[in-house]
Amino acid sequence: MSLLIYAVVGLAATWLLYLLYMQVATRAAEGRPAEPLYAVFPALAKLPGRALVYCYSPQCGPCRPMLKEVGQLTAAGAPVFKLDITQYPEISRELSVRATPTLIVIEDHAVSRMLLGFRTADYMQGLLDSPTR
Repeated sequence: MSLLIYAVVGLAATWLLYLLYMQVATRAAEGRPAEPLYAVFPALAKLPGRALVYCYSPQCGPCRPMLKEVGQLTAAGAPVFKLDITQYPEISRELSVRATPTLIVIEDHAVSRMLLGFRTADYMQGLLDSPTR
């Protein structure tokens, strides 16, 4: 029985360390220039204010429902761009996209924030509308 407890505690600790690593890795990408994205999205270079880049993979389970949320924003005219990381692996490496779904907030032609995991359309709209830090 004690071996089972050690295994569960070990797995939980490993998972928590992985989550911590992912948070630190995304924070390290903040402040990088957004120029690698301009080759794929030329309109992004011309946009004033904030824009969102949604990084996804067709094989990603949580990405599918989030594509619908992104579609709602895009239909409403929000500056949201979709980047399939399987088609552009060099750009995802350059921007340090380590998992999908990842949402990148672009502000002043640089990466302002990177967020991992599913987000709703309302949350993403809030990112676009929130005042500058």
